Amino acid sequence: MATALQSPRALCSPDSRISITNYCTVLDIFQAHLYDVWPIIDADDLKLQLSGDQTIDPSSHALAAALCAATLAQTRLWLTQDPCPEGLAVTAHEFAKECLRVRLEHSYNQAPSLQALVTSIFLHMYYANQDQITPATISLREAITYADLMHLCRHVSPDAIISKKWQLELRCYWVLFITERTFCIQHDLPITLYRTPNLPEVEHNSPKGDLYAGFCTLVQLFHHIQHPLALPASSNKAIEAPETYSKNAISEIQHLIEVKQPGLELKSEIQYVDILTTSAWMRSLLWQYSASHFMLSSATSIEPLSFDYPLSIAKDYLASISHVSIESVRSHGYGMEIKLLQVANPILDLVLCMPNLLTYKTSHFGPLDAVIAIEQLLSKVGGSKSERLSQLHQRLRQVPSSMVDMQLMLEFPKEEEELEESLA
Repeated sequence: MATALQSPRALCSPDSRISITNYCTVLDIFQAHLYDVWPIIDADDLKLQLSGDQTIDPSSHALAAALCAATLAQTRLWLTQDPCPEGLAVTAHEFAKECLRVRLEHSYNQAPSLQALVTSIFLHMYYANQDQITPATISLREAITYADLMHLCRHVSPDAIISKKWQLELRCYWVLFITERTFCIQHDLPITLYRTPNLPEVEHNSPKGDLYAGFCTLVQLFHHIQHPLALPASSNKAIEAPETYSKNAISEIQHLIEVKQPGLELKSEIQYVDILTTSAWMRSLLWQYSASHFMLSSATSIEPLSFDYPLSIAKDYLASISHVSIESVRSHGYGMEIKLLQVANPILDLVLCMPNLLTYKTSHFGPLDAVIAIEQLLSKVGGSKSERLSQLHQRLRQVPSSMVDMQLMLEFPKEEEELEESLA
């Protein structure tokens, strides 16, 4: 195995310029930082396929290339102290090009398969992390089409439910389900995956059982985000006649998705961050829905319908992740950025509509304190060139200077500039 990993030979495509060594280096990064996020690929098994004596199957080759492209784009290695692992001289863009070329050379779309579906998911994540919305959308729709053709969300017999194959298919469907909601809600696109299957069963006897338990906790949150929140704002609501949430339903769902501390059995810090961030994001989305459908009040007995609930969401979230490493936050890439921005936006809406909230203090932590904390976190996740960071700065500039001294808030953190200078 060691000899195979040191070999510079390329893969099945005769004009491939990417060596197995480079593939294995990135697959190790995936296993260390992203398997908890995308528990649908066995990186060690894929490495064995790449390093075998036989010519690699084109579907596996394309899958490996897409996974490597998504991994490099998602982990933001250029923002770390070790931006390029030793010996890695291939970019995410080059891995993506390799994937697309191998797929076209071997007529990848002739028959649906789980490999093709997962490859499309990883291409979507690569494009989304590059802010290439059109190809990201096309790749996502392609993955959903494969899922439909394979009847991935089908009812099966009780015996089939315990099979590893069905468990893998179910995790793939849930990753796709979560990915579509996160992406489409952000970009006001229609949601198509409404059928929700049973939650994935935790494989207690598996060495990855703890990881799957955390994954189950995450997907349980998405059970509560249904038609009203998933419907695009630009849709014709009069024609579609969507269902709506009542005040009692709002309160109940907010209670169900409020996660201040995940269970003690959760051992993955990356999943811990994912669950808490997703919870805060959903709570924020639901409050915005409430603000557009109901009369909010400062004296209501239903806390999720109060004016200052977005500040409570942000305070809970920031306190819960105060002890985690920035690597665990950065591992979530593009999705982390859009969720952080969403948590900050309702607070700024309140500040602009109700300037008197700037004098509101609880334990010396007011609305703009929360926004500044999120801004600093967002800058560490996406860097100074992040589109979401730029959007947040634009919103901060809308706050009149007479309310607060904005100079400190709009100053970019020095950490990234000093890091770039040290690497020059």
